[in-house]
Amino acid sequence: MKVTDYKPYFGITPKQLSDTDFERLTTYFQLLDKVEKPVVSLLIPVYRAKETLLGHIMSLSNLKTIIPYEVIFVENNADENSLQILRELGAKIVSQPQQGITHARQKGLEEARGQIVCSMDPDTIYDAYYIDKMVLPFFQEKELVLCYSVSKSYENNFQLSTRMKIRNRLKVAYFRWKISRGFIHKIKHIRAVGMAIRKEALDTTGYDTDLRAVSGCDDGMLAIHLYNKGTFKYVSIDIYTALPPKREPGKPFPFCNQRFYDFNQPIRETYKELEIADSIG
Repeated sequence: MKVTDYKPYFGITPKQLSDTDFERLTTYFQLLDKVEKPVVSLLIPVYRAKETLLGHIMSLSNLKTIIPYEVIFVENNADENSLQILRELGAKIVSQPQQGITHARQKGLEEARGQIVCSMDPDTIYDAYYIDKMVLPFFQEKELVLCYSVSKSYENNFQLSTRMKIRNRLKVAYFRWKISRGFIHKIKHIRAVGMAIRKEALDTTGYDTDLRAVSGCDDGMLAIHLYNKGTFKYVSIDIYTALPPKREPGKPFPFCNQRFYDFNQPIRETYKELEIADSIG
């Protein structure tokens, strides 16, 4: 299926699926539950994903591979609508109450049973041969620790205008050029939406959950840790994700978990201590 074929699944709930599609997705997760020794773990953090989640799941159900795999959704204080979609379909859900994408991905890593972990996003549509193309190279190249790709973007309802198609071609060409320019550029342009990692390479480091993990967050910092542990490989494959939020030109991305930090807490604690001291006096 092309990304535009997923339009009927945008913004709907399982109850709005056809009987055929509902049975297909529930059967898909039932079959995944029977996998005892997955070689690959697909890890998807979920926070606010109700509009795109069904389309994403449908793309997972279209994956074509002989490699046994598991799918783990990490709910990171997800909205009730997103959780309900996962529950109604019978998906495997684990919880990470500590808010932040790096915390969620680390939880997924801890739960993963596969030799290879694929970092994915719930607003993304993946090519049917994604697992084969991203995972098989690890069994050809013993020193390989990371396979990565460059995502394209879709517009609302999983649609692609002519303008978006041109933008995607330019984006892929730009990112591939940047990635070819050496360590610094490669690290800054690797994205978690399209990463496959040899799990044992992360056993001693995992994901950085420090609030001061700057631009790159779960992807750039992870790539830094992996760089001296083995080789990287670029894989050309179709991945379509939502457009990123706008930011001020020239302004760096905020610290990736900064918006979840309560900066007023130290002030409240100081006031509380002063009140206690005043009452004692």
